[in-house]
Amino acid sequence: MMASAHALCRVLSLFCEGRPSVTRNEIIQEIQKLTEEIRTLSYSSTKAAAEKILQLQQRRRELRAQFETAEP
Repeated sequence: MMASAHALCRVLSLFCEGRPSVTRNEIIQEIQKLTEEIRTLSYSSTKAAAEKILQLQQRRRELRAQFETAEP
């Protein structure tokens, strides 16, 4: 889970810096990874898992917004 969070931070920081190296495909890949993490955590009924799911869902929403504004 940490590796994926690190990758997400990398993509977000590159996107925020306006580097053209972040492609729509990379954003889609990160969204897919977040979705997989959310799905895995959804099998847990702990409060910590629920909080993590909320965080991941927020990141996924942010990435979707960035995807919409990214150049094709």
